[in-house]
Amino acid sequence: MKRFLALTLAFVMVLGVCLTAGCDKQPADTTTEKPADPVQTTTGEKTPTDTTAQDNPSETTTSGEDTPVETTDTSETEPDTPIITEWDGYTRLAGFENIDFRGETFVIAGRTTDDVSFPTDIEIYTTETDSISTSIRDRNATIEKLYNCVIEVNSSESPGSLVNAEVTSGKQTIDMYSYFMSGEGAATSGNNYNLYSLGIDFSNSWWDQNYVNSYTIKNSSGTKTMYTMVGDFALTAFSCTHAMFFNKNVYETAIEEKLGYDIYQLVRDGKWTMDIFVEMVKEAGTDVSGNQSFAYSEGDILGWVRTTHATHGLHAATGLQIITTKDGVLDFTAKSDTNQWTTLIDKAIEVWSTPQAETLGYTAVREAITGGNALFASEVLDVLRRMKDADVTCGLVPYPKYSETQENYAHYVDNHLSAYAVPTSVVDLETMGKFIELYAAHSQKIVRSAWIDTYSYEYCGDADSAEMLDIILNSRTYDPGYLYWNTYEGEVSQMINAGKNNFTKWVDKRADSVTSSGGAFDNFIKGISDNKS
Repeated sequence: MKRFLALTLAFVMVLGVCLTAGCDKQPADTTTEKPADPVQTTTGEKTPTDTTAQDNPSETTTSGEDTPVETTDTSETEPDTPIITEWDGYTRLAGFENIDFRGETFVIAGRTTDDVSFPTDIEIYTTETDSISTSIRDRNATIEKLYNCVIEVNSSESPGSLVNAEVTSGKQTIDMYSYFMSGEGAATSGNNYNLYSLGIDFSNSWWDQNYVNSYTIKNSSGTKTMYTMVGDFALTAFSCTHAMFFNKNVYETAIEEKLGYDIYQLVRDGKWTMDIFVEMVKEAGTDVSGNQSFAYSEGDILGWVRTTHATHGLHAATGLQIITTKDGVLDFTAKSDTNQWTTLIDKAIEVWSTPQAETLGYTAVREAITGGNALFASEVLDVLRRMKDADVTCGLVPYPKYSETQENYAHYVDNHLSAYAVPTSVVDLETMGKFIELYAAHSQKIVRSAWIDTYSYEYCGDADSAEMLDIILNSRTYDPGYLYWNTYEGEVSQMINAGKNNFTKWVDKRADSVTSSGGAFDNFIKGISDNKS
């Protein structure tokens, strides 16, 4: 009986304590905040920020007095932070959320060719099933769905001829077209719009800033002009970039084991220089024939094979240009930088004449690197695609710097690239400008990333090459002394090939033809100033 009473009393006491605690609990002093702005997710849906509140534990006393619960207002010390998700290209571009092209069809003319001269129609639309082709269709489908439009390709052996006919006749079907070997004629012909009149923001990251800076040129009235563009949809500007490949088997045996270098880390650290490159070339060279010379035709292993175009790669690797554009004004910087150029040519001649290196034809360069008869090869990036079925594992690196103090790596883009232009037959410039901006932006996220993945993982087979590709593509140069007036670059490269540094005399000889009245600059400015567009 005592036990029963004790248990009953205990139960009543516990119940009383619980009821008392429940009654005494006071509501916390809280402030209702405006919900955070919705956050753009990678799926395109706007979802509210998570604002679930957490109760603060109340403090208790044993005095039996009613004590208000202490709360902490965290609205200022711990504000809600929106989760920022990187735009992936599959949702609407910020600032273009309300764009509706109302079913408009945009026709882009691209060049078709059966040889290796870099067709462009396949970078606009293709039915192929490789990763890059699939990404191109994904980009088109995404833009069409998000902004209510249609993208069509007009494949032609000569898009420029089609445009010329439309401009002359006053008819229009083509909205944009690829301009093969984009020389000065694209700017002076009168067939193309000044692209700044379309309202495009060329400071955005999907436009190659080196190209924009090189070809934004003021006309005689001081108006900024640019008649061709290179965005992340211009894939020939990727594939025509000159860089260096290396045979990984030869590298591991001749360099990694003997010299202990990690070539990728050298690049990352900014220590990948011409001196180290030459050291590797000499170390890898093997006189298999035993005749005390090095030749691919004799079965020797070369440290470096290249075509004659690699002379251009050597002098472009400094970042020096023959002609630059400063604040929209063309400048023959080869003259003001004569001392630097003279030093550069001397070093380039030294590197070019390394005994363990050899100049070969296009096919032989590929055969030497795939057959294990060369450590390094200099060629355009597209060669990696052409070697994809070869039984070889290649790596990829930038052209070396000339010293560790050089700020950036630098690469030239072969003049077989195709930039893009808008013909003067187009009527609605505002709509066209918005479409081009979107086309470039979505290409950056969808196509460029697929291109890099394909070239690095499928063609090279490692993640390091993806990093190298980013470095290479972000350090492309577009010297007007080559793309507009290629005679100048050819004469400089010939000095390296011939081993004769006549740069000072060459600059003095060329200065008048470039900068004087009636010279190259003067005629070009007159040409773009006469344009009505």
